[in-house]
Formats: sequence, C-alpha cells, structure tokens
Amino acid sequence: MKGTKGFTLIELIMTVVVASIMLAIGIPAFLNLSERTSVATTSNELLAGVLLARSEAVRQEVNVTFTPQADGWQVDAGAVNLLTHTVDSDSVTVGGNAVTYNARGRAALADTDSITISFDGEVKSRVCLSLTGRPFIRLAEDGGCP
Repeated sequence: MKGTKGFTLIELIMTVVVASIMLAIGIPAFLNLSERTSVATTSNELLAGVLLARSEAVRQEVNVTFTPQADGWQVDAGAVNLLTHTVDSDSVTVGGNAVTYNARGRAALADTDSITISFDGEVKSRVCLSLTGRPFIRLAEDGGCP
C-alpha cells in the first residue's frame, strides 16, 4: 500500500481551532496596544508643543499662547502662528484651557490646570502644568494633576 500525502480532516480541524483561539486572544491585545500607542504619541507631541510655547516665549521675550483644540493644538506668539498641529487619530481628542507663557517662561495657572488626552471619549492621559508652568505627562489611572 502506498503512503498518502496530505492532511486528515482531524488535523485540519485542529489547525483551525488553534488558529481561532490565537486570533481570539491576539486581536483584543492588538487593539489595546494600538490605543496605548495613539495616546502615548499624542501625549508626547502635546508635551513638545507646550515646551515649544514656553521656550519661544523666553527666546522671543513675548507672550506665547498654547491653545488646545479638539483635533489638535495651536501655538501663537501674538499674531504670528508658530505651530498648528492636528492629531493623526480620529479616536483621540484633546481638551483643556489655553495657556499663555510670559517672557520669563511662567504661566498664570490654577494648581490643577491640565490638558487632557481622550481616546473614544474616555480620558487616558493628561499633560499637567506646574505652578511655574513646567509641563509633565501623567496617566489618567494615576489620578489627577497635583
């Protein structure tokens, strides 16, 4: 009798079952990774924008305003636009009040001022602003800004 080549029906069914289990585990993990990456990227870009506003205020010795918008942010030195940034993801939104830095790099802030980064409407991260105007990133799961 000749040896047969190929797979049996049982082997094919087991392969499909194992592949299904791997996909059921892998897809949610990939979506979570995608969400965390989008939030982290936006948080870092927003932090860079706030730092740009602060450093340009000191460098140019003028008031510079950082204005968050739902789909991004804008940095203006008086009537001159220094930066307009749009967030790449439709699921990520930015919220908060405008921050104006003076020529010394300080901003008039409340002790809990922050700019929020939300994913599908849920706050995931904040760029907190200290009383001196120095920005730093804080995850929403770590609580509010000090």
